[in-house]
Amino acid sequence: MTLFVSALVFLAVVFAVVSVVLSREGAAARQLGERLRRFGWKGEVAGAGVERDVRYSSIPLFDRLLRALNLGQNLELLLYQAGMKTRPGVMVLLTAVFLIGGYLGGVMLFHRVPPALLIMVVLGPLPYFYVAYRKHQRMKAFAREFPDALDLLVSALRAGLSFSAAMQIVAEESPDPVRGEFAVTVEEQALGIDFREAMINLTRRVDSLDLRFFVTAVLLQRDTGGNLAEILHNTSVLLRDRFRVLGDIQTFTAQGRLTGAILGLLPLFMALFMLTIAPDYFRPMIESHSGRVAIVVAGCMQLLGMLVIRQIVRIKV
Repeated sequence: MTLFVSALVFLAVVFAVVSVVLSREGAAARQLGERLRRFGWKGEVAGAGVERDVRYSSIPLFDRLLRALNLGQNLELLLYQAGMKTRPGVMVLLTAVFLIGGYLGGVMLFHRVPPALLIMVVLGPLPYFYVAYRKHQRMKAFAREFPDALDLLVSALRAGLSFSAAMQIVAEESPDPVRGEFAVTVEEQALGIDFREAMINLTRRVDSLDLRFFVTAVLLQRDTGGNLAEILHNTSVLLRDRFRVLGDIQTFTAQGRLTGAILGLLPLFMALFMLTIAPDYFRPMIESHSGRVAIVVAGCMQLLGMLVIRQIVRIKV
């Protein structure tokens, strides 16, 4: 009963903190809207976007802590690459909620510390893994659309447009996320940022090897000269050939990946099957100390085998 009350109090505190954070984030936008309406503004205010909010958290103490640990900048870049507008402080808070919630849930279910710690370790990284998955999907979409954007850029250059004008066309005509990233680069150049710095910033925002090829080719051409349209056309051909090779690799390694998935899931399904069909037969593995040790050792070896198979079939091009 005490653990249940503690869990309720913890959830109430987390809800209160999140509510305060969200209300404080919207306070600036509301104040700006009220001031504009006093001067006769009739339109909508799309947030306090007059200047960039560089805070990692709406809580000043938490913001200073993230800056002191040099953690906020990396989390901010990760969230941006994932296409999420969440502050780094919110992500850290969610991680803490999952950690403490996993521990309390494990104690309530098993009434023992080791299973609670195991559940805490499993649930704690889930927010980070979700953001990393979103980043992977967004970077994958960028790589898929990037060769077409290069073809559009080459066509604009061959039509006689400057490179900046061709970038503007890509920023308007290409699908997201290519359009958004090129639009940011065009805006940086319009604000007076040096061309080389703007292109390097593009490679920092987008974690893509193909984009680094493109930026390197453009910067080398500006230093040494040459036909930029032909260089970018050759880069586009190179990227398409790379995608073709990656597709062939996926085909050739399909059997190995399927084997790894089957070998990884088979013991789990067999354990569930034995627990359902013959629970008395499998109960000694759970109730005895040696049986639990055997399960832990088998699980570690199974995880190691899955990692080895993953490294074998994961071929980089």
